[in-house]
Amino acid sequence: MNRKIAIITGGSRGLGKNACLKLAERGTDVIFTYHSRQTEAHDVVAEIERLGSRGVALQLDIGKSASFAAFSEQVKSQLETIWQRSTFDFLVK
Repeated sequence: MNRKIAIITGGSRGLGKNACLKLAERGTDVIFTYHSRQTEAHDVVAEIERLGSRGVALQLDIGKSASFAAFSEQVKSQLETIWQRSTFDFLVK
């Protein structure tokens, strides 16, 4: 099945977390970023998976633009490894 994939910035808490969970409830897989709260991010991944979707949490400090290239490579790697594709469907910021 070709599931939709969303990338959400700041998905470990607040509105971003709510967006992750709502999309997961509707069958969308989610890649989301977190800044420093790795434990909370892993909890959100577990919630996404309990809802029947796939979730991936990637650390990103948007204040450090030098880290964007490495983040982009992580996204590409996850897309290829988990979904066997190179694109995503939605970006929620």
